[in-house]
Amino acid sequence: MKSFLKKILPNALLTLLKKYKYRINRDRDFFKNHGYHLNIKNPKTFSEKLFYRKYYGNFSNMALIADKYKVREYVSRKIGSEYLIPLLGVYENFTNSDWDKLPDKFVLKSNHGSGPNHVQIVIDKERENVESIILKFENALKESFGIIKQEPFYAKIDRLIIAEKYLESENYTPNDYKFHCFKNEVFIQVDTDRYEGHKRSIFDINWNEMNYQLDSKFPRVGKCLPPVNLSEMIEVAKKLAEDFDYIRVDLYSVNGKIYFGELTQTHGNGTEDFNPSCIDREWGDYWELEKDNEELYQLNIK
Repeated sequence: MKSFLKKILPNALLTLLKKYKYRINRDRDFFKNHGYHLNIKNPKTFSEKLFYRKYYGNFSNMALIADKYKVREYVSRKIGSEYLIPLLGVYENFTNSDWDKLPDKFVLKSNHGSGPNHVQIVIDKERENVESIILKFENALKESFGIIKQEPFYAKIDRLIIAEKYLESENYTPNDYKFHCFKNEVFIQVDTDRYEGHKRSIFDINWNEMNYQLDSKFPRVGKCLPPVNLSEMIEVAKKLAEDFDYIRVDLYSVNGKIYFGELTQTHGNGTEDFNPSCIDREWGDYWELEKDNEELYQLNIK
């Protein structure tokens, strides 16, 4: 049925239908994920505050931070360009000619989306199907990412394809260190083997593993040594987070060097559960919503 509708309906109408379906099912799905009823206007938990931001955030400013290309300027200003992954190209449309000019290893991604439909890791150009990758990013550029599931700031981004240097590590992709930064607390989410047996654990800044999970479908990472430059990573994350009441700062540590990944404002789109669920409220207490900060939120919300 889905494929049939996709064939007969214009993309704009199909997107609108999906958006209304999300809104109709939103409260039910929230309860299914978290075990309690959503209260957006008077949020208490971490997940509810993510939804508050999704509905009442300053979407123009959020778009600048979510834009994987434009955010590089913000990062350079805050911590210096030496933390940026080297940029190999920026494209309004990606072509065979652009492909030919890139090295054997690189990463392609859209600047406005997320997930496997918006990224391609290339480690051997000769073994890739170039036409399918070009088609993939043609479709990525057409996608109004964020519209359906109430992340409208993504739709404000001028869509581009960017090519970055491939970061060589022991694995297919380096460990992902995601710093959940509140004003007075920082927790480090470590994701390993994201494309082949994804695992996740949460640590405090002293590298003590927390006895809870964020998105319980992922097993814990097991034995995991801290990165050699953990102290510097924490300082970098705090510096990037200082303009926000909460932000997730994604960093990599490769061969002793820190690289910036992205700034995430609506972690997991507010869908990821905590196990045990009481941590949702604990993280919510860490997040002091600055509702009167017009850089972060729409004002005069009733």
